[in-house]
Amino acid sequence: MITRSLFFIFTLFVVSIYSQQEKIKRFSIDDGLPSNIIYSITQDKIGYLYIATEKGIVKFDGDDFIPLNSKKANYITSINDKIYAGLENNLLIQDYYKNTITTKEVNQVVVYDDVIFLATNQGIASLKNNFITPITINSQLDFSIINNILYHNNSFYIASINGLWKTDSLENPYKIKKLIEDEIISLDIFNSKLSATTINDGIKIFKDDKLVQHVNTITKVTSAKKIRNEFWITSKENGVEIYTLPSFSFKQKINKYNSLIPNNINTVFKDKENIVWIGTEKGLYQIKNRFESSKSSLKIHFENIYINNTPIDVKQFKSKIQQLSSTENNISIDFKTVDITYPNQIQYRYKLSKKFSSWSYKNNVQLANLDYGSYQFSIQSKLGKQESVIKSILFKVDKPFYLKFWFQLGVVIIILLIAIAYLNSYIKKIQKQNDNKIEKLKRERYLITLEQKALQLQMNPHFIFNVLNGIKALGNSDKKEELNTTISQFSSLLRSLLNSSMKDTISLKDEIEYLTNYLELEKRMNTKDLQYYFHQNLNGIDAEEILIPTMLLQPFIENSVKHAFTNRDSGKINIYFTVKNYFIEFTIIDDGIGFKQTQKNKTTTSHSSAALKITAERIKNSTPKSKYTITEILYNKEIKGTKVYFKIPLITDF
Repeated sequence: MITRSLFFIFTLFVVSIYSQQEKIKRFSIDDGLPSNIIYSITQDKIGYLYIATEKGIVKFDGDDFIPLNSKKANYITSINDKIYAGLENNLLIQDYYKNTITTKEVNQVVVYDDVIFLATNQGIASLKNNFITPITINSQLDFSIINNILYHNNSFYIASINGLWKTDSLENPYKIKKLIEDEIISLDIFNSKLSATTINDGIKIFKDDKLVQHVNTITKVTSAKKIRNEFWITSKENGVEIYTLPSFSFKQKINKYNSLIPNNINTVFKDKENIVWIGTEKGLYQIKNRFESSKSSLKIHFENIYINNTPIDVKQFKSKIQQLSSTENNISIDFKTVDITYPNQIQYRYKLSKKFSSWSYKNNVQLANLDYGSYQFSIQSKLGKQESVIKSILFKVDKPFYLKFWFQLGVVIIILLIAIAYLNSYIKKIQKQNDNKIEKLKRERYLITLEQKALQLQMNPHFIFNVLNGIKALGNSDKKEELNTTISQFSSLLRSLLNSSMKDTISLKDEIEYLTNYLELEKRMNTKDLQYYFHQNLNGIDAEEILIPTMLLQPFIENSVKHAFTNRDSGKINIYFTVKNYFIEFTIIDDGIGFKQTQKNKTTTSHSSAALKITAERIKNSTPKSKYTITEILYNKEIKGTKVYFKIPLITDF
């Protein structure tokens, strides 16, 4: 019992002494980490630490953990102003555009000849233009877990779980050689020698590809890092072992028995301030004072630039004078100096004109409603008496368009052009009105002429003669009832003609009544069986309320009756009236010999020919929107009749 107590007291004493010398500090979930399980650590040029954890990636400035991603990240590194992080089945590239690319689990990212190579859990891949392409080397490596890739003496060395390999090239290799059969976790170069750290069999050192030294270490190794003149090896169960370089002589062991740091360790990292960081399964540990503090100068960086609340790529902004439009005159600028040891003691100042502002802990500036002109914005940071180098960006806010010469000249020209155009338009308008009046007078004169001709041709003299002869014959035959009917129809027809001669328009109802009387008289005077039908689709309008020009349909009906049924005993005429889209449409269909044949059978001076031409001219000249067609009906290449179609604007008396 006494022995155990003495051992416990001795252990506490050793831990206390080591902790005081090294100044160990632990960070956990309570401090802002998303998880206590830390897999990998890196640092960018600005000085931010990036920490890959079980539950995402965070950025650390010595004071705050800033979350960047919530997915498990097993590896992270900084290359050329970009952060590359291996997530589960993804590679995250953290820059202004923040790309995520699907791949296998990434264990390492290396750059050679501007080509990025990935060591993954299924071989090696290359990354070009944000596309990942698997690389074929041999069957043992293509699907193997690759932990590390190292270029040395014009050759590539590949650390995999099934051995250490050497090849002359990663893409299209010519020579491939296996140096040892072992589970290799990490590769490094010391004094032209290659060290291969295994997972369970120590460190194997090669010179000219020959094994020259074997150093026994702890087992279940998770990482191996060169930190200044020391070589640190971490283990999943056995803490950390430190060896002195270049001899690889044992120096120290750090574990739960001699420090506050647990045994299950995943990685180790030294930052620019010579602070050592250890990532464990139970949090992130910081070790100060192991090495002399870095005396590097302060560095200040432009972090974020917003123009009208829109983020701008800082690299592009810094590379040249930024040309901004007159409306891009509200600028917000974030700047930062990262110091892990004294994060809250950094002071800043800036200037937009000739004089710097006073020192302040504020690292953001709002430049609102800037006038047009050229600007140089400068920033500087200070820690104690140490000041950073001044950094500047240049930008130019353009003049508002209304102050530019070309706009003012353009306004003058536009005003002159508008005045000229208005004057020209006014002159053309007056001229067009005069032309329209002249054209209207011409059309009205022409229509009056047509109407006079139409009145002269209202009824075929032969038809009147035939009707009178028919009445006379009926009187002689003592058919009084038929005689009275014929006289009544003929008198109605003459009365309609007399009324229409004194009007420009008649109702559609009167027109139908007139056509009915005319066709009935034609049937009585003809030996042929003449059938006719009227079809009305007036869209709910009464025929008595629709007005049409006088004597508009009679010439077409007469033409069908007189000429369409030559050499035939019967004939049929269908007459359609349709109201559609503010127009009234007329369709006359007969089953006669066809329009062309009827024209051949007629003399050039016939009454019906002249009437047809005059009526067609009346339709065409009544309004520009009128339409007139006359076509023959064909069936199996045979003429089966004639179709007359025309439409005129709808006119009503209500």
